[in-house]
Amino acid sequence: MPELEKVSATIQDAKIYKISDLWSRKPRGLRFNDTDALVITLRAEDGSTIKETFYFCLKPDGTFNVNTVSKDSSRARRQRLASFLKHYKITSNVDEYNLKEGIKRWKGIQVAAIKVGDSGSIYVP
Repeated sequence: MPELEKVSATIQDAKIYKISDLWSRKPRGLRFNDTDALVITLRAEDGSTIKETFYFCLKPDGTFNVNTVSKDSSRARRQRLASFLKHYKITSNVDEYNLKEGIKRWKGIQVAAIKVGDSGSIYVP
């Protein structure tokens, strides 16, 4: 069984995609109000690459709602994105943060990542 390892990583790239641009059919588990995907590419200290995807609904002004109509996994995914933004001090006010413009300044931000074998994810408490 692969071992969990906490490593330091740097954001190399961050882009927002429409889910319809990534897949012809919405992946199982995503709801009608999950319309956009934030894909973050990290470079770990050992040189490996880690990709993390956050799903949400981007509003026309570049912000996103943390709370959703439904109380299911869609809400948990948005809460995780909000926790990521607060924990790494990207913003203190998630409700008014313009994600579309803000990701342009993310390159070079240090984050913690959890590696499991060849894959991994961003550490979000």
